[in-house]
Amino acid sequence: MNMLSKLQPKLYFMLALFLLWGCSGSPVVETEQTSMPEFFKVGHRGTRGYMPENTIPSMKKAIDDGANVLEVDIQISIDKQVVVAHDPHINAQISLTPEGKELTPEQARQLLLYQMPYAEIRKYDVGSRYHDGFPEQQKMATYMPLLGELIDSVEQYTASKGLPPVIYNIEIKANPDQDGVYQPKPEEYVALVMDEVRKRNLGGRFYIQSFDRRQIQQVHQQYPEVTTALLVGDANMSFEEHLEKLGYKPPIYSPHFSLVTPGLVAKCREQSIKLVPWTVNTLEDMSKLKAMGVDGIITDYPNLLTQLD
Repeated sequence: MNMLSKLQPKLYFMLALFLLWGCSGSPVVETEQTSMPEFFKVGHRGTRGYMPENTIPSMKKAIDDGANVLEVDIQISIDKQVVVAHDPHINAQISLTPEGKELTPEQARQLLLYQMPYAEIRKYDVGSRYHDGFPEQQKMATYMPLLGELIDSVEQYTASKGLPPVIYNIEIKANPDQDGVYQPKPEEYVALVMDEVRKRNLGGRFYIQSFDRRQIQQVHQQYPEVTTALLVGDANMSFEEHLEKLGYKPPIYSPHFSLVTPGLVAKCREQSIKLVPWTVNTLEDMSKLKAMGVDGIITDYPNLLTQLD
């Protein structure tokens, strides 16, 4: 019996499987948008209620507290590094100088991250100052990490503890009027973020959100397979108007939780859009929103979400 004869039964079997998959309508390969959770338990900046925001310790604590999605904010340094930070400048409320001194708000606003090299940004301590908005927040000397470093650390953490991999909710912080001052133009900004994400081979375990429509429009145009979320805080514009200005139907719609109504839930369901409001920090509000039918909740206290199950 020659080699071809030996292989024929296997070839027929593989062909049969291929035809079976095709006829059943099931995908042969998983697309990037198939990794989203049934309910988004989103740790806002990690778990800001208990750990310094947007830091690696905050992300690990959020996972321990039950988050299946980690929300991180992104800024860009002058040397084109993708930095995990909420504000376009050093935040006086949470930061100490490399010498351990406090900054006035005026001083801090002069320290624009987009005008600083990452080596300098990293020297600022963003975990040791008391935060009166979060009195239970644990204090520790820590820094603003790079996005790639944060993802690598989280991936190692979940693997070492035998935990399910998490999803990354990457918020591109941008001001439409400040290109070249606070951030690069959307084309470059999105390319820098996507380059870091793609290096990590996350598949569909991430999505990109922004209040600045230009950022997710760019993602939609250049990377149509990537899930995007539109952040909304404007009560003066309707759901329909937000989508019209965006120019496409986003997979996820994330308004401030005070804007969520049964009517909005129904509209999102009609269009197969996930509704994931921000930032919900009481169990009472979480329970009301889940009863209305939202698809997830963004919170500084992801441990509270476990009480909704």
